[in-house]
Amino acid sequence: MSQNLSNPLEANNSNLTQAESQPVHIGLRLRAVDQSDRSIVSNITGVHLGSGFAFIDFGFIEHSALNEVTRAARLGEQKNPTLDGRLECRIAMGLGDLMQLARQIDQVISSANKARTNAESGKQDPLALDPAAVMQ
Repeated sequence: MSQNLSNPLEANNSNLTQAESQPVHIGLRLRAVDQSDRSIVSNITGVHLGSGFAFIDFGFIEHSALNEVTRAARLGEQKNPTLDGRLECRIAMGLGDLMQLARQIDQVISSANKARTNAESGKQDPLALDPAAVMQ
């Protein structure tokens, strides 16, 4: 996880060196509360803005229902399909936190693309454990 912990007012100050304005990387351990350790299965998302927050909805639609609507739309049987899904989770985030989440998602996608490229070219994954390595 990376989080820019610098003060936004200080970021505009020209007296700061480039090293002082870099993001600070910290270790973070999140502990489960109540049922927050329950996995959420989601195959659809939506993002809505309002009141200075972004509301991110994670939902689930049965694949069979989605396939049935797609089939009916292709055959012209249904012009405006409506599906009922299940809202699994709604998260409200400030816009700064949403930008940080976007950066983290970009990093994950970039890493996944690099790993896929390395796998296709036959290179070893740099994140894979060396079987000869000893863990302490």
